Amino acid sequence: MNKFATTAASIVLFCFTLEQPKKTGAAFPKWDSDEFQPVPEMQRLVDTFAGEWRVSETFALEVGTPRQEKTRQGTVSFRVGPGVSLIEDYRSNGSAGNLRFLGLLWWDQSAQLYRLLTCANNEGCRLRGTAKSEGRDLVNSWEEKVDGKVATFKDSFVDILPTSFRLVSEGTAEGKAIWRVITKYERLAEKNRKDPF
Repeated sequence: MNKFATTAASIVLFCFTLEQPKKTGAAFPKWDSDEFQPVPEMQRLVDTFAGEWRVSETFALEVGTPRQEKTRQGTVSFRVGPGVSLIEDYRSNGSAGNLRFLGLLWWDQSAQLYRLLTCANNEGCRLRGTAKSEGRDLVNSWEEKVDGKVATFKDSFVDILPTSFRLVSEGTAEGKAIWRVITKYERLAEKNRKDPF
């Protein structure tokens, strides 16, 4: 699978600048004990993203591959993990191919930013960039080599509401756009949860 195919599912684990969502029937996790309470930055992520979501990906641009104008649909779940982290388990499939993605996000208090570990399909796992607030959005950015050139990528989490949001994933190399994928997320109510696979 193309290295940056995973950016479409790129961690939707962010958004600490937004209002707290209202409960919509999804079960929100509780911390196991008072001893392991999260910092406010992680509590806001859990309040915003914990639960089950339906996803729909649209590949607007992927230079050098036949995936342009292709799509994928699937589901993602977010849950609290060890170390007061947020775990994302993402599964999608469609004309753009199959994607299995795992993300782990945590707050680095000393650096005042989020750290991110990602694992996808057969590509193994790696640390991928950092995330910070940009106005009301949160942006994860990183660099990697594509066809021998350094490419810059960013995932912007925008239009975040208690029941939906969008991920706009973009990449450039030598000043030219090489990647653009838009993923729409819709929260699933407990009674509507289904695994399409």
